[in-house]
Amino acid sequence: MSSSRNIEQALAKTQRHLLVRFMSTLLLCLMLVELIVGAIFFFDLYQTEKKILTSMSTEYQRILTYDSSERLIHVLEANPHRLLENNIAAYKVEKGVSSEGTFIAGTQHLSIAQPFSSYQIDDNRSWLESFILSSYMSLPIEGEQYDFWLVLDNRARDFIAYNQWLMTLYALLALVAVTAVFTRNIIQSAMSPLVTFGDLLDKLKKGQLEFPSTSTKNEAESDLPQGLNVISSSVHTAVAKLQHVTTTLNTTVDAIAHDIRTPLSRITLASQTALLNNADQQAMKDALADCSEHAMQASNMLTALMKLNDELTGKRIPQKVPTQVSDVIANVVSWYEDVAEDKQVELEVESADALVIQSDPDKLTQVLVNLVDNAIKYTEPEGRVTVKAEQSSEGKIAITIQDTGVGIEQKYQDLIFERLYRVDSSRSNIEGYGLGLSLALAMVENLEGTLVVESELGVGSTFTLSL
Repeated sequence: MSSSRNIEQALAKTQRHLLVRFMSTLLLCLMLVELIVGAIFFFDLYQTEKKILTSMSTEYQRILTYDSSERLIHVLEANPHRLLENNIAAYKVEKGVSSEGTFIAGTQHLSIAQPFSSYQIDDNRSWLESFILSSYMSLPIEGEQYDFWLVLDNRARDFIAYNQWLMTLYALLALVAVTAVFTRNIIQSAMSPLVTFGDLLDKLKKGQLEFPSTSTKNEAESDLPQGLNVISSSVHTAVAKLQHVTTTLNTTVDAIAHDIRTPLSRITLASQTALLNNADQQAMKDALADCSEHAMQASNMLTALMKLNDELTGKRIPQKVPTQVSDVIANVVSWYEDVAEDKQVELEVESADALVIQSDPDKLTQVLVNLVDNAIKYTEPEGRVTVKAEQSSEGKIAITIQDTGVGIEQKYQDLIFERLYRVDSSRSNIEGYGLGLSLALAMVENLEGTLVVESELGVGSTFTLSL
């Protein structure tokens, strides 16, 4: 089974585990809410029943006080509907007698096992004790010969609050079902970049992952991902860059081995020749000179690589000061005037005098040295190299180095900034290590600028530095 498949199974299991944990937590919270809602419903019902019982007791007490017991009994028997609707029973108890009482009207067959006074509504009793824990609530109507009791059946009234609570429960269960569906989709979307990451790692391990080309990057920039797809896109880019760095590292090692092997071989050959001809002092001097020259070549290459690495890792922090661009260009061009003249290449400068930026003049000089040197090196006699500096409409300073040289094919233009890359595969026609443009690009990026190339084979190249 591939690692990609294993990752998919592990993530699917993790998704289920997260969903179960989330839904369990949600259900626990909703059950707590449901208990609170149920308590509120029952408390509200208790208040309502207490109010009804108190109202009826006050009304009947008035009849008993201002009329007679017979009149109250007549009213209760003649109009029992109010009592029945509220599940209330009316009883008559003779004063001084501890009998169970005589049923008059209302709800019948109440199983009252204790005296009516034990169910009496009292401010000292909580609503839980009066309504939930007790089966009945009662209020007395006191008379001269008889006492009357109104007894409300709590169990018969519970269904009102219970039905309200049940409707709320159904609504919460529906909410849980809908939430489960949406949560599952959200978790899957949130973890999809990890699935992509696993697939990319599997392709990377098999060597099947390709670094996106410039055209692909441009298309991706024009169609930017939205939402959680940003993470997936970032993961893809990061892994692709990782493979690119790995590939570049392997290529760099091969190129270093190739380029250093030559001077080392010559050093070995020269030293062996000197040892064989140790009697000839001139031969030994020539051999030592060759050894020194080729050792210097290897040292220069390694120094350039170390310098490039320092730029890429940020060890060489630019020291930005007000920099007169025209002065930097004038210095660089003055160093190459004789070189251009010897090669019969026309070297021109077009630069305004008032171009001042916050930059590192040393780094800027090194970048221009590399670009001007390359322009002259790859321009045939009778050709022209133009160094131009101007301020763009965006407020940036643009320095262009344009030549009429051999040019660069389109397929190589993305590769010339790679370390140790040479368009000339033989690596022997023109001197150099293939590090100049890599170092120049790294320096420009440290200066927070950009370096791009436009070229046409057989027409020439234009390198544009923007700061």
